[in-house]
Amino acid sequence: MSEFRVVIPDDYPPMFESVENPELAPLAGRGEVILHSTKWTDRDDFIRRIASADAVINVRGYSKFDAEALAGAPRLKLISVLGTGVDNIDLAAARRRGTLVCNTPAVGAQAVAELAIGLMFAVSRHIAVGDREVRAGIWRHGISHELRGKTLGLVGLGAIGQAIAVMMGGLGMRVIAWNRTPGRESEVGGVAVETVSWEDVFRQSDVVSVNLRSTPETAGLVGAPEIALMRPSAILINTARAAVVDYAALAEAIRSGRLAGAGLDVHSVEPLAPEENPFRDLDTVVLTPHSGAVTVEANQRSMQAAVENITRFLDGHPHHVMNPPDGGS
Repeated sequence: MSEFRVVIPDDYPPMFESVENPELAPLAGRGEVILHSTKWTDRDDFIRRIASADAVINVRGYSKFDAEALAGAPRLKLISVLGTGVDNIDLAAARRRGTLVCNTPAVGAQAVAELAIGLMFAVSRHIAVGDREVRAGIWRHGISHELRGKTLGLVGLGAIGQAIAVMMGGLGMRVIAWNRTPGRESEVGGVAVETVSWEDVFRQSDVVSVNLRSTPETAGLVGAPEIALMRPSAILINTARAAVVDYAALAEAIRSGRLAGAGLDVHSVEPLAPEENPFRDLDTVVLTPHSGAVTVEANQRSMQAAVENITRFLDGHPHHVMNPPDGGS
């Protein structure tokens, strides 16, 4: 039998950087590790990279593991994903082929939550515009709003939503939430969180933060009707996935003055070219390059957890399985 082979096909921009990375040390003696530190040139190149893999560590969401790619990797038994989202993987096709998909939940929750909060302040206090204007020699005081005493609405109360609730509740915001999973805590880390209806999380909030995983069920979930419920002075923050929010409706609402602004870390096309950016001329929108989980600490946790998925699989005890063989959860 050939040696167990672990392939990292998409370590670009680099996280592991080389097979000498100490976070890969637990795989030493358990198989061969092949790392590609450049982005694949085309679809065929991507499939060639994973063709002989028994396990893949998927670093970047731009790598699509659809039925075609999975068919091109006949030995593939495990895909270990850095992060929570698995919307770049056809879970059903992987299940049919006997390939387990494991993610690394919560490793980036604190980092993403902190960026979401940074975007709240950046939008509400016009920080990005102020920086640009001062650099250009323009000295102008834009009137802004304090967040203390305002209402924060969380669309999703998983690990990221809970981290946001703790920090912003501690700063004096009232926290309300809608969550797809019933029975979430009414208190998180000592902060009271009032669960409300879908409509009320938009209607009552001064800041709405979207914290849902992208699935077929959540695609376009925050659309024009929800945006229309928001107060004209409100802002929307999305550090989840672009597919969850109707960006065309969001851009139109901000452009027409029916919504104050937005902070967006995720985009419909990544990397985002200027001609593909519907917010490029909107000063009340702050954009970041899908960098929510990109911190030294979160990167280390992500790499460790992705490798642990493989060692646990080899030991016969896989965890964080997103497509269990019986189709359950």
